Amino acid sequence: MVIGIFILGCDKNTVDAEYLAGILAEKGCEVIAEPPLTMPLDAAVVVTCGFIADAKVESIDKILELAQAKETLGNPKRLYIMGCLSQRYANDLSTEVPQIDGIVGVGQMKQLAAMILAEKTHHTLVRPVPRTSFRGALPRQRLDTRPYAFLKIADGCNHACTFCSIPIMKGAYQSIPPHTLLREAQQLLAQGVRELNLVAQDIAGYGIDQWKSYRLPHLLKDLCSLSGTFWIRLLYCYPHGITDPLLEVMATEPKIVPYLDIPFQHFDPEVLERMGRPFGKLNPEEVVSKVRSAMPGIVLRTTMLVGFPGESPRAHRNMLQAMERLRFERLGAFIYSPEEGTPAANFPKQVRRVTRQRRWDTVMSLQAEISAAFCASRVGSRTQVLVEDFDKDLQMYVTRSAAEAPEVDGLVYVTSEKPLALGEFIDVQITNADVYDIYAVPSEKSERQKP
Repeated sequence: MVIGIFILGCDKNTVDAEYLAGILAEKGCEVIAEPPLTMPLDAAVVVTCGFIADAKVESIDKILELAQAKETLGNPKRLYIMGCLSQRYANDLSTEVPQIDGIVGVGQMKQLAAMILAEKTHHTLVRPVPRTSFRGALPRQRLDTRPYAFLKIADGCNHACTFCSIPIMKGAYQSIPPHTLLREAQQLLAQGVRELNLVAQDIAGYGIDQWKSYRLPHLLKDLCSLSGTFWIRLLYCYPHGITDPLLEVMATEPKIVPYLDIPFQHFDPEVLERMGRPFGKLNPEEVVSKVRSAMPGIVLRTTMLVGFPGESPRAHRNMLQAMERLRFERLGAFIYSPEEGTPAANFPKQVRRVTRQRRWDTVMSLQAEISAAFCASRVGSRTQVLVEDFDKDLQMYVTRSAAEAPEVDGLVYVTSEKPLALGEFIDVQITNADVYDIYAVPSEKSERQKP
């Protein structure tokens, strides 16, 4: 069988898609990511996202595109849906899109693989209570050749943020056992991965649901003990979990890059309280100061949610003023959208759509200035980069340094007369900068570390 997988949403979906691909590949299937619809497919799988309204629309559009291709072209022969959107709206999808042959929810990669291999049609198998955990390790087949990968250390969420539907779709927080993660990490490294990006809804909560004493710092030490030259990057670390032991491990383990993603969502105390953020009365500025004191030069990323119900002009100004003071090197922003089943959807003082958009524009404009200043400050310095690709149009190598997380931050474009190997680390001299991207050449004294 030839199976096409179309991945939407977050990087945790990418991991689940690669688990599904691994199961199918073991049964002799050829699995291809994002194949053109001119390629004959025995089945297509859409890995859906249901986080916010735009993500839902994107998932539905892809489902409808494939459903139409199936009906009019006979390709793909069968269509299956998995992930967050199908977990929550399985009945609606099966009713509204009769071309769908099978639907599963979150954490059901084994069940979907069995459904595909048995060529089942018009079959829905979604747990009434979502659960992302699974027994034992799953085989994982990478769906691209990039030298980085996401290592999902947990899934689900126990937080009760008033704007978020993730607990409804994913269920309770579930940590993946360390021996499973270490084996998966070893396999990824053996396949050429040179950067492991740790992800979960909140990586700081790792282990709290399973073990008395084994936590994120312990997992990091175990991962760093694996042989080879590679980076470890920490994403989605809630501020209340940034402990002294965690900072000590980050500061002392050379494989852990000096980068941390702390999703604050807002800086106004009243808005944070209405959001129900789990870090309570923690002062964001104190958290940032603590991290930067422990790791001078660390690059910090955060996320802002703009236009939350009751966000006054003063609260919005508080967000902007905190951005000015804290100057996160990396910052992304979402426009608030009322999500069905969340408390915030029924909150009074919903902010008008045009106001939300205007405030988002202001946030991103300010962050562009901060990012441009940060990038400009790096001109003339040396840094190590991981070579990922070659852009034929630009005639430049596409790379990233420790300061750039994959897929969300800028890039380092390197001009080199000598060929560079994809997946190698190389020292470069930064020569120029844009708002988000920087440009470099190999350093004369570069120490190249080949994969």
